[in-house]
Amino acid sequence: MPEWTASVGAIQLSRLLESQRPAAPNGNRRTPAYRALADGVRVLVLEGRVPVAARLPAERELAAALRVSRTTVAAAYEALRAEGFLESRRGAGSWTSVPAGNPVPARGLEPLPPEAADSMIDLGCAA
Repeated sequence: MPEWTASVGAIQLSRLLESQRPAAPNGNRRTPAYRALADGVRVLVLEGRVPVAARLPAERELAAALRVSRTTVAAAYEALRAEGFLESRRGAGSWTSVPAGNPVPARGLEPLPPEAADSMIDLGCAA
């Protein structure tokens, strides 16, 4: 498994996910929260807004930032692992990846450094 090259904090990831949320709901069809979270992270990786090999926040930390249950985040991470978009190692964390056969996205906008994520506004996701 490759070593992670960047780190995306829980608050930063929650802001990126919030920036891509559609304005209107998708009719009456509801997507489970874990699926919406997994889909959001996958899109961020494929767009290059979250770099490949970026370390993602721990389940508890992300759950607190998103105000969802840890079970929701755990299920989303498991779905991403099954699809090949996440690699995890117990005690080492989880980091993004791209499944074999998919092109690695060009480097997108660089995420804010973790120490600046709470005090700066990430204009990389401004409309």
